[in-house]
Amino acid sequence: MILQTLDIKDNCTGIFHNDEFLFDDFQKLLDQYSLAWKHSPMLDDEKYKYLYLLVKEEDLSSYCHDPELFITYKKKLEAHQKAAISAKVSLQDTCFFDLLPEHQLLKWFRVRAVAMDNLQKTVSFQKDYDILHKAHVLTETIARQDMNFEGKAGRVLYNIFGSATGRLTTKRGSVPVLTLKKEQRDLIRPQNDAFVELDLNAAEVRTLIALSGREQPQEDIHEWVVKNVFDGEMERSKAKIELFAWLYNPSNSKSRFDQIFSRQIFRDFFAPEDKVLTTPFGRRLAVEERKAQNYLLQSTTSDIVIQNAYKIMKMLKGKKSKIAFTLHDSIIIDMSKKDAIMLRDIKEQFEETPWGPFKSTCKIGKTFGHLKDLVI
Repeated sequence: MILQTLDIKDNCTGIFHNDEFLFDDFQKLLDQYSLAWKHSPMLDDEKYKYLYLLVKEEDLSSYCHDPELFITYKKKLEAHQKAAISAKVSLQDTCFFDLLPEHQLLKWFRVRAVAMDNLQKTVSFQKDYDILHKAHVLTETIARQDMNFEGKAGRVLYNIFGSATGRLTTKRGSVPVLTLKKEQRDLIRPQNDAFVELDLNAAEVRTLIALSGREQPQEDIHEWVVKNVFDGEMERSKAKIELFAWLYNPSNSKSRFDQIFSRQIFRDFFAPEDKVLTTPFGRRLAVEERKAQNYLLQSTTSDIVIQNAYKIMKMLKGKKSKIAFTLHDSIIIDMSKKDAIMLRDIKEQFEETPWGPFKSTCKIGKTFGHLKDLVI
């Protein structure tokens, strides 16, 4: 059976079970299900698989016997929602489902049930399901949290299918955490005592080293490059520029880097006949050969961060502290003083990878724009 939840606000939760809507005393029934459309706070995600992750950005209507009917019912519900907003009905205080004619809601959930059943019979879970599951649960949890932005409450709304490599993007209406200019970062303030940022040091370079089977340097990567590539005869800032210029430009040949790093690691994951790259996390990425190495490093690094952010979210369950958002190779925690004792364990978890720990740095501050180094 496939669970359909009715879940908008704390005062507006229920399930569709045995062709009827239940808003009270339904918790025990949740154990009867192992499939649902999307994650909801009422669900223990470790007991569920989510069908939304099978269709990705494809519309569920294509799995309905009558796609036009599916779209018609969907548009009717959207029209009721727009009417409620136009009438200035507070959906914070009123359950949206109470505003809908029950026969329309019943038809909508029935047609969705048929489409979902067809979906789960025709599409199987792929190797990338585990990381997609973690990304979905993490981002759905973040999306339900208010954030102090520009003195008002905002939310971070991620799209887990918005990029070719799996790196997170934000949706329209989201607090623009990924694109904020540095001078605008002060507009984001914590709800608890401080922001704590954990950031992987030269993350994609470390991923390259890991996939090459080499041991991770325990120091800053760029300092390590100065010593081991340039014999200590170059400034860190210039060595960093030289390294990235070599790493991300296939036509740039630097013999010193070629002796230590490889730009051919992608060939272990790339099928040239199909032009498909299969990452260590099971993602299948369509990509031209000249971009395959960049896709491999960006996708794998992004999934390392997503996986660890998910695990840290689990560590913080029931605490005041929470993951406020992720930013490429870093996570930002809205930290309560009461949970500060957990920081060492959180940092260790953040550095964990299938290839051994990656070094990270830590910062703390009262706004996202003013973070200072923190030694744990």
